[in-house]
Amino acid sequence: MSTTSAERLSKDAIKARIKEVMRKRQSRRRCKLSDEELVLLALAHSSDEWLMTAQIGEFAISNSRFLQKEAANFLFGRTSLYATPQGIGSLPSRIENYLRTYGIPVHSSLDDQNNKVYSMTAGAAYALLEGSYKKPSQATEKKLSTCPLLKIPIEIRMKIYHLVLKVSGFRLLVGNQSLSVYDDKIPAWESHSQDALRMPPLNDFLALLSVNKQVYNEAMPEFYHKNHFQFRDMGSMKNFLNNIGPERRKHMRNVSVSYDNLSAAAAGARLLAESDTLQKLTLTMSATQDPAGHFTVNSSRRRFSSLTQIPGFSSMKRLRGVQQLIFNPRLEHAVVDAFLRPIITTPKPSKLAKTRKSTERKRKRKHSELMSNHEAGQPVVKVSKID
Repeated sequence: MSTTSAERLSKDAIKARIKEVMRKRQSRRRCKLSDEELVLLALAHSSDEWLMTAQIGEFAISNSRFLQKEAANFLFGRTSLYATPQGIGSLPSRIENYLRTYGIPVHSSLDDQNNKVYSMTAGAAYALLEGSYKKPSQATEKKLSTCPLLKIPIEIRMKIYHLVLKVSGFRLLVGNQSLSVYDDKIPAWESHSQDALRMPPLNDFLALLSVNKQVYNEAMPEFYHKNHFQFRDMGSMKNFLNNIGPERRKHMRNVSVSYDNLSAAAAGARLLAESDTLQKLTLTMSATQDPAGHFTVNSSRRRFSSLTQIPGFSSMKRLRGVQQLIFNPRLEHAVVDAFLRPIITTPKPSKLAKTRKSTERKRKRKHSELMSNHEAGQPVVKVSKID
């Protein structure tokens, strides 16, 4: 009797198959499943549902009798997995890279609390189980690399990525599963006066990135390069930048943020400073200095003896090459403007200049070592200039 497609894709059938695989892939002494396979099995077991990292870890521990908490903690990147049941930031980048190259589509998004969540469709779960955990063969990889989209010249592909991934004329208010967009002609600090437009869920909007690894590497920078990202406060910016990881946040060019939630400002600014391409920064904040010389930010009661003590400002000072620094003109911001603008708008040093500085440091260090040897009575060799 033939099995229908609906029966093959039923959750009960998938869970039964997973149970069978788990039983067969565990010997008396160890689990023969890799960490990555356990992640994929957890997603397949809860197909069509969103899972946080902690839930994936709980599946791995409860279903693999040889996977101890210490091993799970190493995999999921926290000292204590169960100490933070509300969720653990994001999967390590090595797991995400594995998911992209495995040949099984896994979707990621942010839930309402800005936690990274992952899901796999029932169809993908069935394909995973039928594949018996074999990585894509050379034939499969060749097929993926020669998909119709990749037959188009790269110049045209980049135009396609631009049309698909850039939300022209709008800025993205991020932090939820669904994107909210606002008219970019209206300043970020006037967002409350606009009616937000709803966009598809982030995983649907970025579905193009799931085609294969090559398309991901080509299209991902385009999404972060071309769009204007707005954050309600430093906490939401910190969560978003932490979730997308260093590889993606370094491509961001246009960011607007309200400098509220100072408890998260230091971490948020540190992550933002990792962007190599930030060109436009809009800060909605007020900063004043009292007669005693102390500074206050927005409505915070905290007073700071210097601007560098304001959470996040020491990290902000590491930014270079920002072409536009914008403040809400209705708020007092002169002291912050005078402090940040001369520093962060300084052009980035060229790679040649960095190389020359590095070479000069090496030459001086070598000279210092030779002089020390001379003082110690050892023969001195003449130091020639390093080209």
